[in-house]
Amino acid sequence: MNWPGEGEVMIPEGLQYSSISDVVSKIKSLGMNSIRMGWATEMVDDILDNGGDLSITDALNKVLGSENGTTILAQIIKHNPQFSSKTTRLQVWDEVAAELQRQQLHLIFNNHVSKAVWCCSPTDGNGWFDDTYFDVRKWRRSLKYMAQYAKKNWPAATALSLRNELRQVSNPIANATYGWSRWYDEMTAAAEEVHTANPEALIFLSGLNYGHELNPITTGQHLSFTDERVFKLSDFKYANKIVFELHTYDNWMTNCTFFQSTLYSRGFNALDISPESTAVNHAPVLFTEFGFAQNGSDYLGVYAQCLKDFVTGGNRLAEANRIEGGIGWLQWTIGGSYYSREGTQDFDDWWAILNHDWSNWRNETVLDNYQRPMVQGVLAA
Repeated sequence: MNWPGEGEVMIPEGLQYSSISDVVSKIKSLGMNSIRMGWATEMVDDILDNGGDLSITDALNKVLGSENGTTILAQIIKHNPQFSSKTTRLQVWDEVAAELQRQQLHLIFNNHVSKAVWCCSPTDGNGWFDDTYFDVRKWRRSLKYMAQYAKKNWPAATALSLRNELRQVSNPIANATYGWSRWYDEMTAAAEEVHTANPEALIFLSGLNYGHELNPITTGQHLSFTDERVFKLSDFKYANKIVFELHTYDNWMTNCTFFQSTLYSRGFNALDISPESTAVNHAPVLFTEFGFAQNGSDYLGVYAQCLKDFVTGGNRLAEANRIEGGIGWLQWTIGGSYYSREGTQDFDDWWAILNHDWSNWRNETVLDNYQRPMVQGVLAA
């Protein structure tokens, strides 16, 4: 399950409505064993370049204004009395990681954005290396910092995802280098730094097109027509730590066979170890994001039902039928609301499985017919 923390306040969402322990307990009650949480490079930049981390008081006031910030701070402390006005953002993360450890859930710590704004679009300045806010040096520095910090302080943080949803961007200078060659250069260099900083951590590699594609990476094809290099797991001393991650927001799908065949070719072929496999780089692959509205019947559509069959193995079609066992997944999202999103404070998210005030499930019918059996199906497989 995804629990956003990369928003403008740069702390995990929903703490004005719920305690950390209650959020984690709700996720665990579904049978889930992992939580993916996003963070912004900007938070590390503040720590290293701008005089240290902000208190949650200052962070809230900066985003919400002093009146609303003061109100939300009081609500956060009411539900989480271990905090005070002087608690820093990273200290909030410390408490989340500690609670995950207490409840024995894995933390997948995901560098979601550089500048803390809602993701993702071609114009948000976060989409590709050297985009408006995507300073590559600071990105790699922040990955190293957080990898070292997690190693020292967060035993629950067993995996670090290098970047969320790389994509084509409107910035012409950055976009000129969009493609697998630049991906290879930057992602392998960053992975090396993370592995050196935290040798035990799993390293999640996402692909292009908003994280939807890893095609030439799993198949070992040339990076481009003009770049004959290929990605080979055996080239990396940390090969046994690499996990491929993919997203799917193909809610428009109407044909399940086509959808599953597409998912296979995008990168899930790395799970196919049969002689007919089209992959040469075999490694774990999982969905780290997918989702749909929870306030209606979207869960009955082709996209949602076909995806459930794909991850549980209940009805794999075409090439996907060669994949054995269950496939890991993390849905977007747990959070019923945001401190602030796209200029709206207390923004309601109908894609979330919790209601607006984080007190209960948004739609028990969807949970009983989708998420709960999906967890059970993957575990049984």
